[in-house]
Amino acid sequence: MHYTEQEICPECANKMEVNPGYSTWCEKCNWNVYEDEKGQGTDEGLNEMNRNADKRSSDRLLEEFKYSINRDLPFTKQRFFTYLVALTVHLSTLSILGVAIFFFSTNSTWLGIFGIALLFLWITIILPYRKRLPGRVISRDEYPELYGMIDEIGERLNVPPVDMVIISEEYNMYNLHLKRKKRALVLGVPFFAALTLQEKIAAISHQMSQFAHPNISNSSLVERAMHVLNSWIDTVDPQGSGLLYWVVFPLIILRLLLFAVIGGIYALLIKSMRNEMQRVFYIADHEASETAGSEAVLSLFLKSEMEGLFAHTAEQVAEYHYNKELYEEFRKRISTVPTQEFLRIQRLQELNDTKNRSYHPPMKNRIELIREHWVMIPAYRPDAAKERRINEECCLLEQSSQKILLSDLRGN
Repeated sequence: MHYTEQEICPECANKMEVNPGYSTWCEKCNWNVYEDEKGQGTDEGLNEMNRNADKRSSDRLLEEFKYSINRDLPFTKQRFFTYLVALTVHLSTLSILGVAIFFFSTNSTWLGIFGIALLFLWITIILPYRKRLPGRVISRDEYPELYGMIDEIGERLNVPPVDMVIISEEYNMYNLHLKRKKRALVLGVPFFAALTLQEKIAAISHQMSQFAHPNISNSSLVERAMHVLNSWIDTVDPQGSGLLYWVVFPLIILRLLLFAVIGGIYALLIKSMRNEMQRVFYIADHEASETAGSEAVLSLFLKSEMEGLFAHTAEQVAEYHYNKELYEEFRKRISTVPTQEFLRIQRLQELNDTKNRSYHPPMKNRIELIREHWVMIPAYRPDAAKERRINEECCLLEQSSQKILLSDLRGN
């Protein structure tokens, strides 16, 4: 007979299950559920501000979507404000070029020098917008079953076929709107490899739903404004001076002020989009739940928190040069993660203390909405033959990806 070691909770005297290598916590009073993630000074204060902002905006949307899933994205005053902020960013940046041209026209040597400096600054801000693909494009001819599954899911959500599928070695998955209205689906192979077929369907459905409901962040005006602001931040970041630190030291106060202003504008832009972006995520969660089943979506949320486990697995596998089965080893480790640890992650999500991007709805609300509109039977489930072919193609993706990833890790 197998006996599990137990400890007594110091807060409520509840018996806690102990799993070596994992945090011991109490599911009765949540003692130690946060491990070392909480109480990080200013970061915690910022997180608290974000949680309060989320509570005001997202909770209202949650109540609306509990009653009925509204797939419309109406034009609101927040959207008008987003366009206004984005336009201000572009005009402000363009004004640098205007001032530089004015300085050139004065025939003053000193003003001409300042004009050249401003021209170089303007070029520095504008050039980084060039959008590069974040990985490698896989062809439809080489992976027909994967593309076919994405097309079928898109057809169910009334979305035209994607123009390309891109794979990378990042632990994530997202979509891209490229030039000439082309759309790309980016699959992080490590994350994709961790998922069951129904979880893969849920993840793809979530991204295709966002294609079906384009939001304000996909607007060319807004997207360019965000890239320009990121370029500004990289340019004036006081911590990024390097060898030029002593040259710019007299201007460090000005840089700090400019950095704070740009950060404030960026925060305003994100805040103005929050309502619409959260609406898009609620819609995508629901449509993924309808397509793949609610159980698959909740499991997908849990596995999205496994990035740390993957990084640890990759480092250990890379230490042994004869070991090449990185993704298989990762799946084995996920299957042996104690139930208590999965429960801890789920509790963190329900307490709204997992890390989300600023415009995502709180995970607590997303889970609550899925449970409110629970879907027992998925609308899309490939037959056994198709499932086998899809899995074979996924194995090909994993083989090429783990060679790259392990080679990079062993080369460092």
